[in-house]
Amino acid sequence: MRRPRPTLALASILLLLSALIPTTAGAATVWKMNLYRSGGFLYQDPYYTACVAAATMMMLNFADLAGTGGNGFRWTIYRTQNSPDKAQIRDMTSVLYYARAHDTLALGRPGSDAHGWRNALNYYGWGAAAMTDPAKRVYDDRAYTSFDSATKAAVRAIAMYRKPVGMLGWAGGHAQVITGYIVTGDDPATSSNFVVNGLYLSDPLRSNAIVNKYLGRLTLQIGNLRFRFRSYRESDSPLDDPYSAGWKRSSVTYAPSEWYARWVIVQPIRPGVPVATPAPTPTPTPTPAPTATPRPSATPAPTPTPTPRPSSTPAPTPTPTPVPTPTATPPATPAPTPVATPVPTPTPPP
Repeated sequence: MRRPRPTLALASILLLLSALIPTTAGAATVWKMNLYRSGGFLYQDPYYTACVAAATMMMLNFADLAGTGGNGFRWTIYRTQNSPDKAQIRDMTSVLYYARAHDTLALGRPGSDAHGWRNALNYYGWGAAAMTDPAKRVYDDRAYTSFDSATKAAVRAIAMYRKPVGMLGWAGGHAQVITGYIVTGDDPATSSNFVVNGLYLSDPLRSNAIVNKYLGRLTLQIGNLRFRFRSYRESDSPLDDPYSAGWKRSSVTYAPSEWYARWVIVQPIRPGVPVATPAPTPTPTPTPAPTATPRPSATPAPTPTPTPRPSSTPAPTPTPTPVPTPTATPPATPAPTPVATPVPTPTPPP
């Protein structure tokens, strides 16, 4: 009987061993998402310091095209770099001006930084309250201590909120946009138990030639500097973020700061501006019907017992004093009627 050749024997052993090893990698689920739409992309050229403004417009355009802006979203797709209409404040040069006025860069530095990027996204996308009130903020800048934690956070944010993520490329010197991912493991919308295979990246600088480009994990870590995701090394943001609690320099080398030597992204943290919970309408406490205060019963004035009139004692009937019967006075003897004496008739004169 012929002895098996060494190569065949080795192959048989490897086949046996492979049957004994669990094939977890092959059974793992691959998850993919990409929010890129060509109608939302724009270049920054020839404005070479406008990467933050172009990336801001790109991210809001993609959210609008996907219909994932959420509550309070007010941006509609727009790609004009410099509008001749001075009343138009959504063009790229206006967005750059706004970001620059609300960042933490040192005076006179070109472009903007992660705070200016975050503030422009929130203001143009959801209004002033989303920029100034952390409780209404839709996008926030986040700094991570490792490449893995930053890329996983970017994937989770895209999966959960269906919005792009801003990446501080060139070690903090350039704004790029992550629109999607390919991961292996659990669903990144509900779990952190996955491995990032790669990301979809778009860059507003034409010469970089990165438009909806898939970059594997290793390329992002050690590939060309144009798209390598490195820790933040810019040190020209000495100011504090005025819209967040506490006080801390943004990025410097001479003192503790927020971003320096960390991997920085600008990610969505909620689906939209939180809906104000209306104050509960209090259940009206029924007002008891007022009990009529009984009027005090008028105590009837006692009917005065009539004081009996004293019985008029009849005046005693006087016993009539007997009037003596007058004795009849005999009639007076009438005076004698005078006898008229005849007047003598005068004798006529002779």
